[in-house]
Amino acid sequence: MTATATRTRAWRRSSGWLLTALVLLAAVAVGAGTGGTLALWRSEISGTVRMPVGVTVFGIGPPATPGTLAQYATADPQSLTFTFGKAQAVQLYGSPTTGGAVAVPIQVDSLAQGHRGLSYTVTPSISGGVFGASTWQLLKLAPGVACTTTATGQAVTSSTPWTTAYDATSSLRTEQWCLVARFVPITGTHENTASVTGTADVPDQPTPRTVTDTDKWQATVRQTLDPAAEPDHALTFRFSTSRPGGTP
Repeated sequence: MTATATRTRAWRRSSGWLLTALVLLAAVAVGAGTGGTLALWRSEISGTVRMPVGVTVFGIGPPATPGTLAQYATADPQSLTFTFGKAQAVQLYGSPTTGGAVAVPIQVDSLAQGHRGLSYTVTPSISGGVFGASTWQLLKLAPGVACTTTATGQAVTSSTPWTTAYDATSSLRTEQWCLVARFVPITGTHENTASVTGTADVPDQPTPRTVTDTDKWQATVRQTLDPAAEPDHALTFRFSTSRPGGTP
């Protein structure tokens, strides 16, 4: 009875050692010597894979302290609209004879923690009024560049402030945009010559007398607009997020 029990315990110890050795050899056979393969092998064994997502923030508005802009998104994806119109049209219209210019600044705040990327597009909707009769350009400014009528920057309509590389920062990333518009009144001249022919009865003459006269006139034509009647214009910012392997 004692001998049998001893042989059984020995067999269990031997089998346990042999099973462990086989598992280790299997790990080596699939390349567990590299960190990436080992991590994959361990994930398969445990059945748990974690990828932190973190916080996402997106906001737009007139330039302000980061975190205090006029609008912030509440869902992903969501579009936010920046509007402008009458107030900016007054400066843009300037003088009825020489015109004017205006710079409209827009600030974008964003944050994408974890392995989440964030990108956004800007779609202008400008028609009618002084802005509709002007030339304009939407610029993405470099850090430290002020939004003025002489500003220079990238004439683009999209940005990717956050890639899918892991990031645990809690600081907002700020980007500055600038819509620069110029209004030049359309002027021209018009010249015309009018002629008139008539007959007149002259005393002591048997037949009426034909009379012809001409006159020239010239006018300057100028485009006139009313900034107080300016419609609202819009810049629509639409953002989206992505995970590793996706398109930002």
